[in-house]
Amino acid sequence: MTSLASLSLSKMVDIHSHILYGVDDGARSLGESLEMCRLSAEDGISVIVATPHAHDNVHKTHDPVFLQRRVDELNEKLGGRPRVELGCELRFNHDLVNQVCKNKSAPTLAGDCYVLVEFPHSVVPLGSERALFELMSNDIRPIIAHPERNQMLMAEPERFYALVEMGILGQADTGSFTGQFGKKVQQAARCLLDHGLLHIVASDCHNTRNRLPGMSAAVAVIGELVGDEYAIAMAEDNPAAVVKGKPIPTQPSPVLPRKRSRWFFFNRG
Repeated sequence: MTSLASLSLSKMVDIHSHILYGVDDGARSLGESLEMCRLSAEDGISVIVATPHAHDNVHKTHDPVFLQRRVDELNEKLGGRPRVELGCELRFNHDLVNQVCKNKSAPTLAGDCYVLVEFPHSVVPLGSERALFELMSNDIRPIIAHPERNQMLMAEPERFYALVEMGILGQADTGSFTGQFGKKVQQAARCLLDHGLLHIVASDCHNTRNRLPGMSAAVAVIGELVGDEYAIAMAEDNPAAVVKGKPIPTQPSPVLPRKRSRWFFFNRG
């Protein structure tokens, strides 16, 4: 069995990053973009997907052709270390199918059959299941970005179980496991992980100051929680399948969190 101790973690794939400069709240300059990519490579990331915010009513939703030019610029300067692919972090709305499949204003991850979707910070909008099911009916599989940071899912993780049962995947942020976002988020990440509701870990890096690139520290924490084999799958095998448009190879059977889990998050510390 492969273990973190025997693995260099040189094939990690980061499917959530804000490395494209000047397009959202991520990198501010080409220099910062390049430095973020270099730090990622030094940490063992071989592929990084640039996922600028899309349709979030805060940042401009840029033309994918323009974004691809920025990706090409990075790849030319980086020489494949790491390789950069294009995607987006699409804020949930009820027009997902049109944005992803028809007018294609929201790029899928590496141009294939997965899309990264972000819920609002505090709620899971009514009718989410229907809109996400429509995406899957169009052969696009949604990956929910950092569900452990959504306040409603922190309080009621059983809601995310229902989505995973539909076939939706969960992507956790590295900072959720390392404690960057606080104890309650860390507890929520642990709960979702323990119940088989998280499938991928990604950096969600934004800059070189306080939202840093890199995944290895979080992978080590995940290894301590659920074992090295699954930690490696979350950082390497599963996200590598995503960028290739293939089914993820490692997916535990989801377990319904008990209702009392919601009080666990809000009655401690």
